[in-house]
Amino acid sequence: MRIVRYGSTIGLLVALLIAPTAAAAAPPVTVLQIDIVFGPGGSEQFTATGGVLCESGTAVTDPVFAAGFGAQGRGVGTFHLIKTLTCDDGSGSFQILVDAATAPSSPGTLGGFAVVGGTADYAGLRGAGSLVGTGTDDGIIDVYTGRLTIVG
Repeated sequence: MRIVRYGSTIGLLVALLIAPTAAAAAPPVTVLQIDIVFGPGGSEQFTATGGVLCESGTAVTDPVFAAGFGAQGRGVGTFHLIKTLTCDDGSGSFQILVDAATAPSSPGTLGGFAVVGGTADYAGLRGAGSLVGTGTDDGIIDVYTGRLTIVG
């Protein structure tokens, strides 16, 4: 009887030792760049690398809530918006919530983003990250860096 108990215990220990670990690796880093051109005929085009997103597409910003900026634009300002990004390859679209701030002494914006929805291939898209925006002569180049994954 004792031998049977020891054999069962040893068998269980061996099974635990050779079983693969269940630790999940962190999702890969995704870099999403949105080139925004202001004015008549303006546009928002994006490219993505390193993750689970399509390579390129268009973006639409709606709605935008901005606050601060002080008298004559001399203060810190914050803005909060939703961007809908639609892939050129027809694989679907996804939305991100953006919260960012800018100051007169800064050459651009700093903030964060989080995925808030998606369609088709991106229905299970989840993740978040940081945002750095740099002003150009006719717009802004926003670079979003984060860890995105598709669940389900």
